Amino acid sequence: MTASDVARLLTGFSVEITPRETANVERLAEVLAPGTAVYLTFLPRVPWEQTVAVARQVAAAGMRPVPHLAVRAVPDRDTLRRMLADVAALGVDDVLLVAGSVRTPAGEFTETAQVLDSGCLEEAGIRRAGVAGHPEGSPDIGPAALAAALAAKDRIARERGLDVRVVTQFCFAADPILAWERRIRAAGVTLPVHVGLPGVTSPARLLKFGLSCGIGPSLQVLRKQTGGVLKLATAPEHRPAETLADLASAVAADPACLVRGVHFFPFGALADTASWAADVRDGRADLPGRPSATA
Repeated sequence: MTASDVARLLTGFSVEITPRETANVERLAEVLAPGTAVYLTFLPRVPWEQTVAVARQVAAAGMRPVPHLAVRAVPDRDTLRRMLADVAALGVDDVLLVAGSVRTPAGEFTETAQVLDSGCLEEAGIRRAGVAGHPEGSPDIGPAALAAALAAKDRIARERGLDVRVVTQFCFAADPILAWERRIRAAGVTLPVHVGLPGVTSPARLLKFGLSCGIGPSLQVLRKQTGGVLKLATAPEHRPAETLADLASAVAADPACLVRGVHFFPFGALADTASWAADVRDGRADLPGRPSATA
């Protein structure tokens, strides 16, 4: 693994905030390069108008807002068209389509492929979209259904000429991600993959979110790295250095790998995450297995 391998993976990295993090929005220009993609998380009890307002602030800060659109929360096509028009009016040309943590669909949309194939994105002038990837599975959907859904999205993207990528759930280790990437590639999926990684935050918080998201194999790796559950829960900070190093090495060794970039979940630690990622990308911070920039 070389410095250029790491830089290539981190060039254009994206971050995620919630529509409630208005204080973080004000600091975006201080910690992120202009044009950085800032994803706006879907929260069930936050009105769409608040997401639109934060998207406006993100754009005003010189960043590129990428709103999450939870399709199961959308009651009908007219509402979908209005929501897309709301953000397209701000210059938004990219969204992340997720099913959303809504047990009972509000209307006709039950899965993201339906929205991807509806023509509503193109009508709004939006031709780029992210879809969710689950390297370690989902507590709500079985492996076969997940594979079929991803294959459908790959097909729809090609048929409609949409620029679609897969943005994965956050993981703590590279092996489950890379094994999943090889499986979907062997199944014929061609969509580029942006790997979700936790930002610079406390292991206790990661443990909490990892358990709630159903993350398994890489959570066990995180426990081993930190010396067990007790040390994991009390350690002051976690950085995804080993995972990033392993990903960069694997991508460099396999030119056909679908992994193209990294998406960070800062869990409230936006400034620390953005600063660390930029330092690693630019060679100011070292990763395991990469020669020191000062050597």
